[in-house]
Amino acid sequence: METKMELSRTDQILCDLIKMNTISGVYPERPCITYIKNLFDEAGIENRVIALDDQRPNLYACIPAGIASDHKKPPILFYGHVDVVPVDNQDWSSDPFGAEIKDGYIWGRGAIDMKGEVAMFIGLALQMKELNLQLPFDVRFLFVSDEEGTGKFGASYLVDQHSDIFAGIKWAFGEIGGFTFHVAGKQIYPVMVAEKQFSHIKVTAKGEGGHGSLSHHNTAMEKAARAIIKLSTERLPVRITPAATLMIEGFADIMGGIQGKVLRRLLKPAKTDKTLKLLGSAGELFDPLLHNNANVTIVGGGNAINVIPSAVSFECDLRLVPGCTMEEGIADVQHLIGSDYEFEVVEYNPGSSKIDMSLYKVISQTLIEKEAEAKPVPFVLSGVTDGRFLSKLGIQTYGFTPMKLPEDYNFTALAHAADERIPVGATAFGTEILVRLVKNLGLE
Repeated sequence: METKMELSRTDQILCDLIKMNTISGVYPERPCITYIKNLFDEAGIENRVIALDDQRPNLYACIPAGIASDHKKPPILFYGHVDVVPVDNQDWSSDPFGAEIKDGYIWGRGAIDMKGEVAMFIGLALQMKELNLQLPFDVRFLFVSDEEGTGKFGASYLVDQHSDIFAGIKWAFGEIGGFTFHVAGKQIYPVMVAEKQFSHIKVTAKGEGGHGSLSHHNTAMEKAARAIIKLSTERLPVRITPAATLMIEGFADIMGGIQGKVLRRLLKPAKTDKTLKLLGSAGELFDPLLHNNANVTIVGGGNAINVIPSAVSFECDLRLVPGCTMEEGIADVQHLIGSDYEFEVVEYNPGSSKIDMSLYKVISQTLIEKEAEAKPVPFVLSGVTDGRFLSKLGIQTYGFTPMKLPEDYNFTALAHAADERIPVGATAFGTEILVRLVKNLGLE
């Protein structure tokens, strides 16, 4: 076991952050925000705390442009969250808040989601200040609470109540992307350019009620059960979007040959599902990007054992592909289960229907400058991030927190899981590329 490894500054920052238990909604994020503020105060970086709740604050910081205001370009934002998901009922082999160093990794909750990335952004700010970079744009930083929750105390609150801190911003950098994804001997680096949209719907089935001792048919319970089985076993209709097309074409170009041709078949709606079946487990990456997904997570109905309920409801986590409207999403569910149901939209976080690829070329070139074997590719996230709130202001988020990862490391499998960990040196690698990136953006 390795207990004494020389750590980079950003790795040490990561360890410090991991040791602060910031399980979202359970333990306050304040210690992490205070820690970052102290680092920025010591470095002379302008910053301020903005909070709806003093225990769940956010930190805004800015390194001003180094040229006259009449020649300035739009500011760039780097943002991340310091809260983490719970560790309950997970079998950890080390203390999830111990930041233990062993086997060449830093272990702990938040190592990759997303205190490791936050450490990179902190490292970027500190290096920019030390190097006295004279850039033609402000570089702003935002470290928030409550991303793993609703965003009520974090990004959502800031966008709605403190939009001034986002003034002039067109592009931002956050999670998830820029890490090594090994496929067929190639080092692919996905750069997130879009994400699916989150919505919460309630579906109610109705039927004749009655006494539990009698035979009943076509009841609300039966209707709800039929719908739940369909939603649990069948796909919603295929939806090909510009975002998914960018990603699949990018992967096809990298893979080339027969593999590339097979991937492009995904973009032909009549062949999409057959091709996904042909790809097997490899198709799991693309499946949720080519369909809306409705997963039933809550079921309710009835309040007495001897009464057949006249109404049964179930609730769905409905994820919509980029650009899909709420009406279209409900229509997809109706296409599968039928229209004999009542629908209620409980919550909907619409995302942007457009993708701004203006900075993608610079991002790719910067990555390749450092890692010649890197194969960048546009990436669509099946989950959601705080980017959905920033999109309300017309801000394009790129998920780009570069990490060089070994071939046997599965980033997505470790996020939110037991034994979350990150290779020692990964944050230093990412910070170096981010410093190159802001320099290259300054030359554009």
